[in-house]
Amino acid sequence: MTEVVKSSLPGWVFIVIYLLILAVLAIFGDLFIFILGGILETLVFAFGYDSNKEHH
Repeated sequence: MTEVVKSSLPGWVFIVIYLLILAVLAIFGDLFIFILGGILETLVFAFGYDSNKEHH
């Protein structure tokens, strides 16, 4: 029987990626895009975190 080990990135990498995407939205987008993108990005990261922790 083989066991599949799922490797995951550390939590600080997700935080850095999140902040970098927010910075790009703030620099290159207007206020509407920044707010909408920030909300959507938060939802994507939250659902991804929940689905990652659900299997443990």
